[in-house]
Amino acid sequence: MNKLRWIALALVGVVIVVVAAYAVFAGVLIGSDVASYSSDGVTVSDLAYEDALDRAAAAGYTVERVRSSGFHPEGIDELDAELGPEYEAFRVTFDQSETKRLWATFYAGGGVTVVTLFADDNRGDFTVEDLPPDDWLVDRLTLLFEMDEATAEAYLEELKTDIRTGDPSEPGASTPSIDVDEPVAFRATYDEFTTRATTVNTSSVPGSGGHMREYSAGDERLGSVEFVLSRATVTHEANGYTYRVHLDYHGGVAVDAQTRAFRSFEEADVRAVFRTMFEELGIPPETADHLPLEYRGSVW
Repeated sequence: MNKLRWIALALVGVVIVVVAAYAVFAGVLIGSDVASYSSDGVTVSDLAYEDALDRAAAAGYTVERVRSSGFHPEGIDELDAELGPEYEAFRVTFDQSETKRLWATFYAGGGVTVVTLFADDNRGDFTVEDLPPDDWLVDRLTLLFEMDEATAEAYLEELKTDIRTGDPSEPGASTPSIDVDEPVAFRATYDEFTTRATTVNTSSVPGSGGHMREYSAGDERLGSVEFVLSRATVTHEANGYTYRVHLDYHGGVAVDAQTRAFRSFEEADVRAVFRTMFEELGIPPETADHLPLEYRGSVW
């Protein structure tokens, strides 16, 4: 009987420990849970970006200038005039066909560009046969980078070797890539696009700084360039509530706010805070009334 009693007590102890562990875990989840509001961006015409940031700092808000992984190409006056003196080139894409294309994503901090190949018509394991033609790839590499054909061919062979020897089940195997540590010849690439293109379509994500230009010649899509404009986040914290206004050089404005999930968080109060912030930043305060706010009561 004593043995059975000790077994029973041990089982009860295990149950208590498990229940306590779940209780602690639940407490952590509840304590860290947040409610939030966020909005899509809008563009405010004639917004003076630098002046707005100066006014934000003077009002006592925290101002954080947000950088990207890209770099600022020197000496392209028309882009400096249109995108601002501190815009960054983030990615270049080349289309070889409707289904095959090359992405080059710049990581200036590491001095590396990641070149990725896509084949949208591929339905199995990616093989060397899914790559665009060799001459096209060599031509694109020598255009985008300061390298000769022999160097481009060596990078291409490295890519092919990786495809042949790689595990097709590994994440990313269907979009093979190589790291290129050669200087980027951005001016030559930009001139190629602007000279050949008959149509240039632009799109932006207001408040994020994201800006894309897509180049086409007739019905043929040549490729695109993705830029990041100067952008910043203005933060106001008060009584456990955090309010952020995201601005970019083209007058893009987006907002978000958050607090603990168990606290009162009324939309009218949030808009009132943003009206005050906008007024102090030089943004028409009524802009806050027209932002489409999306509420989330929990992150779980």
